Formats: sequence, C-alpha cells, structure tokens
Amino acid sequence: MTRTLLLVGSPRGRLSTSSSIAQYLSDSLKEKSQEVEILWIIEQLVLKERIDEMLQIIQKSDTLVLVAPLYDDCQPYNVTKTMEIMSRQENLSGKRFIPIINSGFPEADQISHAAIPIYKLFAKKIGLEWVGSLSIGGGEGLQGTSGKKLDEVGGAAKKTINELHDISTALSKKQVYKDAKVLTFPKFLLNLTLGRVMVWMNNRGWKMMAKKKGVDVDAKPYARAAIG
Repeated sequence: MTRTLLLVGSPRGRLSTSSSIAQYLSDSLKEKSQEVEILWIIEQLVLKERIDEMLQIIQKSDTLVLVAPLYDDCQPYNVTKTMEIMSRQENLSGKRFIPIINSGFPEADQISHAAIPIYKLFAKKIGLEWVGSLSIGGGEGLQGTSGKKLDEVGGAAKKTINELHDISTALSKKQVYKDAKVLTFPKFLLNLTLGRVMVWMNNRGWKMMAKKKGVDVDAKPYARAAIG
C-alpha cells in the first residue's frame, strides 16, 4: 500500500472545484485500499506549526497530488508559497507527483501550455517523479463553489470523473498516468462567436466582483506615477 497526499491549492479552501475533485479522487483511491490524506493548503499556511505539520506529512507520503486552479496563467499565491517551502526541503527526491489543474475558462490549453510546464520544472528541480497531469477546462462547470460533489453534477463532470478513476488506478498500481486534458463544456462552445460571448461574460463578472470589493479594474497607478 502506498500513502498518497492530496494538496488542495484553491484559496477558496473546502468550498471549491479543486476540493470537490480531491474529495472524489480520495474516495476512489480508498476504494482501492490506498492510504489517503487531504490537506487544504490555505489552512496550513496560517501558522508555522501547521506548515511544519504539512511538511511532515509530505515527507511521509509516497505520492503527492496537487489539485489547484489556474489564475491568470499561473499558480495561486498559496501554491507558489508551498512550492517555495518544498524547494528548501531535503529528501523529497523520488516521490511521485501529479498536478490536477482546473480553469474557469472553457479551454484547457491555457493550463497545458502555461501551468503544466511550470510544475514540470518544479518537479525536476526538487527531484519529484513526474507521473502525469490533468488539465480541466471549464472547471466552474463542476460547481465545486456551490458545494456539490462531482457525482451530483451530472454530465458536465463525466469526463473528469472518468479521468480521476484512471488516475486512481495508475497511482494504486504505481504506474504512470499520462498528460491529459478534458473539457466540461461541449466543444461547439469554443467557436469564435460563442467564445467571444463567454469572454464578455467572464470580464463582466470580474468587473462586477471588483466593483463590489471597491477595486478599479481600469486603474493605471504606474501611468499616473510616471506623469507625476
């Protein structure tokens, strides 16, 4: 039996798509008699004692699975912080590593082209064994922020669920998975016209959220400083 640690890297914590994915994968691994533990990174970084606890669990684990979102083509700050902390540790070489990354945008190419190469470099730097990755386009369609489990979502989660079963099988047999991509939205939604509509909807949503938080998304502070 191997020990697998699922690190959830969403700043939203337990009410997130990343958390729903991790919970489902955990159940699938436990069905195969694997020892599994889930840690929500955002909860571990609040105290030095919890950081030390996370590092101890990482050291004891054979396989590390990072489940996180893609934010502006890069890692959330809490994931970046954890990568920095791990890079300073010894004896992580040889542990198996697989990132499962989701994006709110419908396509998965942003993940596979931007985030996955960064994780590969990270794994190589600290000596982790790369055993595959999963890029999930349209992660918002999995409704993790609403608290739904993947098996409650319906058809939108079907492809992701199938891949998670393949991942749990590969990990339980100590095999390499693959570098895969899945879409939660039908491909026809990615055509030019509907793609523009979805971009407009996303931009509108970000602006509304920013306004609610009192942030001016069109601010150009550096331009004003240059003028002054």
